[in-house]
Amino acid sequence: MVPDFILGGVMKSGTTFLHNLLQNHPQVKIIDRNMDHAYFDDDRIFERGKEWYLSLFDGAMADKKAGKLIGQTSADCNFNPGSVKRIMEHNPDTKLIFILRHPIDRAYSLYWHQYGMGREFRKFEQAIAKEPELIKKSYHHLKHYSYMERSRYNAQFKEITELVPAENLLILDFESLVKNTKPTVNVVLEFLGLNKINNVEELNFSELPRNPAKIPTNHTVVLFSAFLQKIGLVPVGRRIVNLFREQVRPPKMKDDTRKMLEEELKEDIIFFEKVKEDFKSKTANQ
Repeated sequence: MVPDFILGGVMKSGTTFLHNLLQNHPQVKIIDRNMDHAYFDDDRIFERGKEWYLSLFDGAMADKKAGKLIGQTSADCNFNPGSVKRIMEHNPDTKLIFILRHPIDRAYSLYWHQYGMGREFRKFEQAIAKEPELIKKSYHHLKHYSYMERSRYNAQFKEITELVPAENLLILDFESLVKNTKPTVNVVLEFLGLNKINNVEELNFSELPRNPAKIPTNHTVVLFSAFLQKIGLVPVGRRIVNLFREQVRPPKMKDDTRKMLEEELKEDIIFFEKVKEDFKSKTANQ
């Protein structure tokens, strides 16, 4: 049964980076990413049914017969409460890999991603204050404006660890992946039962696509883009906001905002730090 493994998220935590590394491993075939592959974590796509989902892997079955592991990436599996249950019902032997980023940094990064896409036009503090109201409006709003909710790791992974056998679940941290890449990837490969690497260049590390973060520098343009997208002119709104994006770092979060979030996400930060410490011990022997 496919897939053998899923890179399940979390959003804005390096999932694409790990996807790009693993797809260059000779024992792995990861199907190309698109919105259809959010089958488990998008209620609207899940309604298409199991046979439709399995058809996404038709092009990978020759690789499966050749002995490769077949994987997919869907960076929302931690967030939608039903996702992991659906995966386990589909194939209880599926291995799940999650990458966690510090809850506050992840929320802030997602905010700037949405702002850069022209979907978000509010200031960060306004956006997280509006979030509880917005995410109740529709499934679309839940998917796009859940900055804080996506960072509530403690509750999310309490459910996940109850559903997934320990031997089929790997949780790593963003910092290890980007700063200590080779040993981190080798932990992942060992988890999947694959041959380890001696050098990241075996996975074409230097040639991986890089998408430098860009943010809009004109707030009026963001407002206009958001308006166009709201009335259905999404491609036009995106094109306009893209003209005003520059490769600059987002402004530093306000100190009082960070302190407020440290209190609100206290349990999630504790969970994250434990994941980080546990994974550090895994890479020590790589």
